[in-house]
Amino acid sequence: MEIGVTSFVETKPDTKTGVVMSHAQRLREVVEEIVLADQVGLDVFGIGEHHRDDYAASSPAMVLSAAAPSQNGFD
Repeated sequence: MEIGVTSFVETKPDTKTGVVMSHAQRLREVVEEIVLADQVGLDVFGIGEHHRDDYAASSPAMVLSAAAPSQNGFD
């Protein structure tokens, strides 16, 4: 059995302020989430692919590869 997390990297409005996070900020956050998931020993981190304004990840492979250097100590 594998345990992990999946995300669509959505950029929904904040429920209190109504402000929508930028795609750049949301992508930075999800890369941090991927690194943390690896550090705590999760087996999988999946990214869904969407081509809409309210989702920041249109290329899951690029998002996952952005986290790889930090995980492998090459940064």
